[in-house]
Amino acid sequence: MRRAPRASLPAVTTAAALLRLGQILSTIAAGTARHAARRSWRRLTRRQTATESWPEELARIVERLGPAFIKFAQIASTREDVLPPRACGALKRLHDAVEPMRHEDVHRALIEHFGPDWPELLPGFHPEPVGSGSIACVYPARLRDGTRVAVKLRRPGLTDTVRRDVTILCAVFALAGRLPGLRGAPLSDMAQAVGASVLRQLDLHTEARNLALLHEDLSTLECVAVPEPVPSLCGETCVVMGFLPGVQDRVDVAGLSPQRRRALAEQTLRAVFEMLFCTGLVHCDLHPGNLRLTSTGSVVVLDAGFVYRIPEVVRENLALFFLNLGFRNGPRCAEAVLASAEQVDRHSSTDTFTQDMTRLVDRFGGTTARDFDLIAFSTELFASQRRNGIYASSEFVFPLLALLMVEQTVRRLDPDVDFQAIARPIVYRAAAGRPAGERRRKLETQEST
Repeated sequence: MRRAPRASLPAVTTAAALLRLGQILSTIAAGTARHAARRSWRRLTRRQTATESWPEELARIVERLGPAFIKFAQIASTREDVLPPRACGALKRLHDAVEPMRHEDVHRALIEHFGPDWPELLPGFHPEPVGSGSIACVYPARLRDGTRVAVKLRRPGLTDTVRRDVTILCAVFALAGRLPGLRGAPLSDMAQAVGASVLRQLDLHTEARNLALLHEDLSTLECVAVPEPVPSLCGETCVVMGFLPGVQDRVDVAGLSPQRRRALAEQTLRAVFEMLFCTGLVHCDLHPGNLRLTSTGSVVVLDAGFVYRIPEVVRENLALFFLNLGFRNGPRCAEAVLASAEQVDRHSSTDTFTQDMTRLVDRFGGTTARDFDLIAFSTELFASQRRNGIYASSEFVFPLLALLMVEQTVRRLDPDVDFQAIARPIVYRAAAGRPAGERRRKLETQEST
């Protein structure tokens, strides 16, 4: 098997990184001092009025630090099994409710992309955003023919700061991966993948292209929708896409019937497994801001900035792994991992690894979402690989990220859903050679020439 390429990050000078590190530490210190002052004032005055809690201050600090930190916080907010629920709740605001751009910045961005005559192209543009993320904001509009669209505009002046922040965060995660209890977990690979994705998200032209491919690949699934871009109006700093009704709806999961919750959980999993096993084009950033559950019973996939194409050989071994996980067949799961590893040689303890995998699969195989702990499972898997001299393909990190982002969403919807059983027919269909979409195949042909 060819060696899997690692995510490449731009070089940043030491002086620039140190300068930015000083700014980061200053921002954190200021936020911490502000929160401490509020607590002291409340104690001195003995006031019982509601004040900003520490999780909310944490979210404010992350928001001030910028897109790279916000992206990592978005991932962390989905992990209520790792962080305190209050912290996760506060960080979830960063999915799509970051402080929006000023109106003058919006106007400037429209002129830079469309030119001074932009009101003629978008006569129904509304300056109040329907979504406000770390890299871009989304605004409702209408085209000249009355078609409703959503206009995604990139925030100005992000590139240099994001590059420095990604370098710093990757170094921090690499050090964290050496701590007891985290050894073996692919923290460094994940940080590299997320960091590279943040940089790629600065190019909205690429996002428009990925959005078109996802729209085609998932079009066969019932109750799953992906907005379709308008290619002639998209560019490096702007994506114009179809407006999907109901996307703005916020669904109170607790208020849904058990049948509706289970249906939404199953639809979400089918969309992810379709990407993992059939199309190979995987959305790795399906946090609650990008995965909307509407009151009409649909699942809407948004924001294609962090999309990765899984090579065919990795996809085949991933399908083999999932299929045998459901059947509690540890030796076959081990075989799939070994087949996709970057390096297995005479120094590798394959027999011991197979025994580890058999015990691990016996424990987790065939379980429902309630009992399956993806973090515990993946940490033990990677730790066994490390102990036995088997170097995992870094490309397995991307499917792991995709599952990591939706695990908590699915668990909240229906903890008893059998995700391995849902994966099984999709794996069988993928094994039968189902084509993934004409446009995707054309793209693969172009990339190979």
